[in-house]
Amino acid sequence: MKLQGKTAFITGGASGIGKAYSEALLSKGVKVSFSDVDGKTGLNTLNEFQEKFGKENVSFYHFDVTDLQKFEDAFKKAVSTHGPIEIMVNNAGIMNEAAWVKMIEINVTALVKGVKVAEAHMRKDKGGKGGRVINISSCVGLRTSCYVPIYAATKHAVRAYTSSLATQLDIEAQGIEYAQLCPDPVDTDMVRKIDAVKVNFYEEVKDSFKETIPPSRCVEALLQLLQLEKMNGAILYVRKDALMYQAMEHKDIGLTWNP
Repeated sequence: MKLQGKTAFITGGASGIGKAYSEALLSKGVKVSFSDVDGKTGLNTLNEFQEKFGKENVSFYHFDVTDLQKFEDAFKKAVSTHGPIEIMVNNAGIMNEAAWVKMIEINVTALVKGVKVAEAHMRKDKGGKGGRVINISSCVGLRTSCYVPIYAATKHAVRAYTSSLATQLDIEAQGIEYAQLCPDPVDTDMVRKIDAVKVNFYEEVKDSFKETIPPSRCVEALLQLLQLEKMNGAILYVRKDALMYQAMEHKDIGLTWNP
């Protein structure tokens, strides 16, 4: 897929990895609409991007991704501003085991809303142009973690949901491709501000959060996915030393449980 001249919508795009995604796509000639629940930071980022890339190429929408009506309204405004959205990046997310209800609402329910909003607009069999949807999972969407069990569950949900979407029987008629990124801990505020409230067994795990990957690594992965000739179904594990595609398989261990 050639990025020049495309249009994108990115959630959680005012700071951290989302900001890095937005800036990278803008630098590739993509018109970007980004959203964030932090209005002040969002406006600061908008001003920064407009000065660098031009006012006509970027827009910001301040809303909470858990509010479906505001999500839909913002998406429609983005379409009217920049034209049909061809790239959807569901990036917004939190990691806080103490705020587990909110975490499920943002990491899972709101992500599904984002997919639904994009699908309704993109589907070729419904009059759209088609497009690509990238959902942001996590390394703990590929394995288990006693330190963040609910967060891991939300990211497993993202992984399973995205992979299932990619296998829909009418996928060719839809004209939409689905893929996901699963990064190791990234050097952002979400990881820097980890404490004993947000994760379990903090003393045992805190040092592991010091081994982070830079946001630029995630940007490299996003651009790699988007520029694949065929992207549908891809799971890209973002490590510090490599970008590795993953396949999830069931393993039959027999009739007896023997841990």
